[in-house]
Amino acid sequence: MTDLLTRGQLDMLAQTLNVDPARLAGLTRLGAQNLRELRERISDRLFDAHAATFARVSKLAPLVPNALAAKVALQAVPAEVGGRAGGALGLDHPDRAAGMLGELTPEYLADAAPYLDPRVIPVLAPRVPAEVLVPTANELLRRRDYVTAAGFLEHATDELVRGFERGITDDEGLLRTAALTPSADRLNDVVRVLPPARRGAVVRAASAGSDETLIAGISVLSRLEPELRRALGGEFLDDLDDAGLDRLLEVATRDEAVGELLTVLSEVDGRHLRSIADRLSKGDGAVVGALLDQAATPAARRTLHAIGELLEPVDRADLIDLVDRTK
Repeated sequence: MTDLLTRGQLDMLAQTLNVDPARLAGLTRLGAQNLRELRERISDRLFDAHAATFARVSKLAPLVPNALAAKVALQAVPAEVGGRAGGALGLDHPDRAAGMLGELTPEYLADAAPYLDPRVIPVLAPRVPAEVLVPTANELLRRRDYVTAAGFLEHATDELVRGFERGITDDEGLLRTAALTPSADRLNDVVRVLPPARRGAVVRAASAGSDETLIAGISVLSRLEPELRRALGGEFLDDLDDAGLDRLLEVATRDEAVGELLTVLSEVDGRHLRSIADRLSKGDGAVVGALLDQAATPAARRTLHAIGELLEPVDRADLIDLVDRTK
């Protein structure tokens, strides 16, 4: 069983190596944190291998006006090359690099962003205004390049996050990007910056989107602090009718996200747990079996037990195995 955060880190490593994530499936045993450290070490090594070449390019930066450099880049420099060279320029001349970004088109920046040295992002983030990055962020989300977008969200300042909130209308894209943010602390910081109404809209996008989006919603909610998880988990469940709850349980069990789902359910109130119990009592038993198989921790089994205890005695017989096995 692979947790959702580990799968996200595997996708990010696959992008770094430019390979299909399926080719790296055996690395899931390393876990999310080790995969992140491996990805960062590989990325550093790849960029450091060309450090001398990029350093020569960087030395030319003070000699060329931003507008001219941008015009040359747009007409003659492939985006991949521009992205790779931009890392060295950003580290050596961060203010010049930040200024040059404003002269490039969102399409070129979105093409170049996947090839940017990740180490330069926290250097540039405080220097680039939201009005420059928001159009590029919208282009990345339009392309569904959530892996690249997550790298920028992780290091966005509060001011940038507010700018993204105002300038990006794609709630599903924001949710999918947030799900790939590796640091739970940073994820909580970002969510707290969002206005409460927008938080709810982003979370509710999970139920209206694809199965992948629903899984992203479960992942995000499961990594929030208890206070946020309680409030937003309740909003998320309130948005689901009976069919939506059935789909939630089916997708979570099929995609092995039961642990994360039970973490979400551990903070919601009895009314929401009762809705889950009702759907389980009306199911065919396969979902219950999958829940039991995937509830690998004592905390997960306690949540399952709490759900079972909320059933009426007449219905509890169908789930008595659930109650007995989780005591």
